[in-house]
Amino acid sequence: MIATLLSPPLDELRLPAGDALAFVDDATGEAVMTGLRCSLVLRRGGKLLGRSVVSASGVHHWPDLPERWREPIPAAPAFADVVVRDDQERFQPLALPWPLPATPVGQIIGGTVFGGARLLRVSLLSAPVRRAPPGMASVHGLLVWQADGQPAAWARVSLTDGDGRVHEGASDAEGRLSLHLALPRPNRAGSPSSPAAQLHVFAAPALAGASLGLGAPDVLAFAAQPEVRALANAATSGAYAPPVFVPGEPLILATLGLPPARRELRLAPI
Repeated sequence: MIATLLSPPLDELRLPAGDALAFVDDATGEAVMTGLRCSLVLRRGGKLLGRSVVSASGVHHWPDLPERWREPIPAAPAFADVVVRDDQERFQPLALPWPLPATPVGQIIGGTVFGGARLLRVSLLSAPVRRAPPGMASVHGLLVWQADGQPAAWARVSLTDGDGRVHEGASDAEGRLSLHLALPRPNRAGSPSSPAAQLHVFAAPALAGASLGLGAPDVLAFAAQPEVRALANAATSGAYAPPVFVPGEPLILATLGLPPARRELRLAPI
């Protein structure tokens, strides 16, 4: 399905608005065809420049934009943002700088040029209220800063499972995290056990304030956050290690040593 986005029939895909966007579900790798809203908003003053039109193949573009907005030089300073929201609440919102970046970075995972227009592919991370896709396991957590107890908004989470597969997720503005991944492969009798899963968290308190205006994190700032330490115990500085999956149950990430009512994953600077 992703391949169809990269090589669509020329008579079905027309990009009169210059750059365009196609979206991929990070959890499943499938193209996201419906349910998304992409609004182009001017940074100075917040004026809405236009909402995207969606092609039959799920490509978002802006055919009605005035030429001065729709054909910016990619290397020019960003003067607007594309705010992406999911009406079905499957995915976290995000903001992309306009002009769009010239090279893949963060959730911008690739691009193709058609004539004078670029088609960029963007991966979307699961929202905390999303149900697990069929055949997938779920990981949940509430990410909180150890120093002040405030939610760790828009933290980036990378979980490497015992099979070496890397899964990406993000907390929302309230620190809530959900990510979905393929079920762990069962160990064969007599074979060595799989390596322990590894968790890496990247977060910056400043991103919460910077995202208030748009209600979505900037994709570049989100990707550039420094790594922080997830704490194994609230009373120590030891690093957290994810527990082993129990078949049929979600995996809850939580720091030990907290009251039962506060099931949180505490974070601290490294």
